[in-house]
Amino acid sequence: MEGTLLASNLGFPEGPVIMPDGSVVFCDGNTGEMRSWKDGELGVHSVTGGSPWGAVLGTDGAVYVTQGGNVPGSGDESAICGIQRVNPDGSVELLSSEIAGHTLAGPNDLAFGPDGRLWFTDSGTEQDPRAAEPATGKLFVLDANGGGEMLAERPNVYPNGIAFDGQGRMYWTESMAHAVLRWDDGEVTTFCQLSDGHVPDGMAFAADGRLFVCTTISGGLTVLSPEGEVLEEITLGEHATNCIFDGSTLYVTATAVSDIHADQRTGTFWSVETDATGLPLIPGQL
Repeated sequence: MEGTLLASNLGFPEGPVIMPDGSVVFCDGNTGEMRSWKDGELGVHSVTGGSPWGAVLGTDGAVYVTQGGNVPGSGDESAICGIQRVNPDGSVELLSSEIAGHTLAGPNDLAFGPDGRLWFTDSGTEQDPRAAEPATGKLFVLDANGGGEMLAERPNVYPNGIAFDGQGRMYWTESMAHAVLRWDDGEVTTFCQLSDGHVPDGMAFAADGRLFVCTTISGGLTVLSPEGEVLEEITLGEHATNCIFDGSTLYVTATAVSDIHADQRTGTFWSVETDATGLPLIPGQL
């Protein structure tokens, strides 16, 4: 499976979403925008401010976004960490910046679960000189009424991408631990322990149970079996950050820089023709 470069000169792209009109909308964490791509043309879908990281389409036509706030590279000191809703008309609203008494520090990726709620990772504060404390990641669930709960604290592992399999089980990546984890009836289990040459980020399930994981410093993506075994590597020559299926086509966001927060226009957007069909995402809205 080989990649085709569709767009370059981006900031730090993440969180691709397939829209009803066939376009792909994705976050740009360095410009505070949701970019759009259709028929070979780049555009701006909306302006979120701050650093949007993950995104998912709701059944209401809105795009739900994890807002990372003023992380290095964003240049937006007014940005508030939280969950945003980008409405079809382009307007943006903050749904939550606190859940069950916990102030959100770095919401990263999100997905609707079979219970209709919005599940997301919070990576914690960025580990740079401006950080007040080392990163303590968390897993959260947000309800339609604005309530929710913290599921677990995950210190010093950087919870990142999130996805649900065909059985409705939730998976997430832990970048600093080089692992893909699964939530089994309230218990945390290791689905796949990757080597140190892989830093997992976003991911997407195929209908046959294979998991396509963006593994950044590996230079592309790693394909895992339904049992969590490494099957193959997809090489792009860049740090793949997140991905989404549209049929058998896998759209991938990436960046060419090792310092993901560098204020440079080195982000890229790719397509990969695969031998898989994407697992449909669980629908939902808040």
